[in-house]
Amino acid sequence: MKEIIINVTALETRIALREDGRLAELTIEREESRSVVGNIYKGRVDAVVPGIQAAFVDIGFEKNGFLYVSDIAMTADEGDLEFVEGTVRPRGRSRRKPPAIESILKKNQNIMVQVQKDTLGTKGFRLTNYITLPGRYSVLMPTVNQTGISRKIEDPKERDRLKKIIGQVRPEGIGLITRTAAEGKSKADLQNDVKYLVKVWEKVKRKMESVKAPAMLHEDLNPILRMVRDTFTPDVDQLIVDDEHEYSNILNFLDNLAPNLKKRCKLYKVRKPIFEKYGVEEEINKALQRRVWLKSGGSIVIDPTEALVAIDVNTGRFTGRKGLEDTVFRTNLEAAEEIAHQVRLRDLGGIIVCDFIDMTIVKHRQQLIEKLQECLKDDRANTTVSEVSELGMIEMTRKRVKHNLMKALSQTCPYCEGSGMVRSVTTMTAQILRDIQSLCHRTKEKRMIIQVHPDVARRLRTENKPHLDELAVEFEREFSIESVSDYHVHDMKVLSARTRELVEKEG
Repeated sequence: MKEIIINVTALETRIALREDGRLAELTIEREESRSVVGNIYKGRVDAVVPGIQAAFVDIGFEKNGFLYVSDIAMTADEGDLEFVEGTVRPRGRSRRKPPAIESILKKNQNIMVQVQKDTLGTKGFRLTNYITLPGRYSVLMPTVNQTGISRKIEDPKERDRLKKIIGQVRPEGIGLITRTAAEGKSKADLQNDVKYLVKVWEKVKRKMESVKAPAMLHEDLNPILRMVRDTFTPDVDQLIVDDEHEYSNILNFLDNLAPNLKKRCKLYKVRKPIFEKYGVEEEINKALQRRVWLKSGGSIVIDPTEALVAIDVNTGRFTGRKGLEDTVFRTNLEAAEEIAHQVRLRDLGGIIVCDFIDMTIVKHRQQLIEKLQECLKDDRANTTVSEVSELGMIEMTRKRVKHNLMKALSQTCPYCEGSGMVRSVTTMTAQILRDIQSLCHRTKEKRMIIQVHPDVARRLRTENKPHLDELAVEFEREFSIESVSDYHVHDMKVLSARTRELVEKEG
């Protein structure tokens, strides 16, 4: 069972892909931060930086885009190509080493670029000069002259058939890749797809010649229609949307794209929110948790860090029936399946280190690798998996083009700054006593009110009251403690007992 569930509100659009009753992918687009991935721009080179072999390109936003020399298309031999998550990459033969960027681009030069990644943190847009125009069955690549077949089409005969069709329908001097949806399609289907994309490209070229940089030359489809184009294939059982306007747009779009799929589209009219009805809301909440429980009683713990994502596997309550090695092996296999699911759902990227439980049998290690690779096959992002190390570690790399789910739905805690830790009550009590001592040296205020978190206030009135009394005697002051329920444990305010005006604030 495979289904697409779309929730549309004034603030955001959420698109959920469910497979076998579980949330597999989630796309969120908000009005305040619309994605521009796939858009094509006429950019102006603002700076060329030879030290990092990259250029900063103005495409009309507050932040300049970032263009690596390796993302500038060269007409020389590129080898066989593939289209992975919106990116063209060489496959088979390696790409030749590009020339120095300062020999290709100059400041204030105009260049056509496409957004490959949205801004992530402090980084600007990641740009590419490998222009791609995706259709239903193919991807037109005007800046290269090579071809490719989707890596997910594995049948050799089908690959040969599609390769012959590509040779017949692709325009001279223009690259073309067939997508997974092209499997089993006729020459006429691919030909119509290519004709449409060529028209789009001609329009882009005309605009490139007529507008002044920076300017947008082509806007990709909105998230809903992009999902319909890229994901709503015959293997999807149904598409459900809770907005009548978007439902109409989808049907109109499918008129030309895939009329046979219109009967699988449904308009959700029930009052109960669509994500609640299908259990998606609950799954999203679980995806934001650090620990994920396995059916056996074991668990995996996911910890994103600055440099990598660490995933730890634990047996937990699972003890098995045959022995330690069997328990560990079965837990690791179950964990591999869940890791593949969570990596895809949370859209984790970069280096991912999985700390599986140590196994002594070499055969089990190989089976674990095979299980993980098999479970990652449905992931549209490009992923590589290393061998199991002697310590049971597996390293993965995964390409990501948007914010992961945690960053998309949450923000860094202003108190712990992302560490997940705050100072203890004991630490804060000691700190506040030191701050009071320091304050007494700087103010002549005789009677002061110390406002703090309830737990800290309790400690200052009980266990640590003698220390506070010592300060009162030493400095000839009078202190009273006030508990403030909405204070954070780090907060403290010192008020004048006479005027109740702020004397000093700490924390």
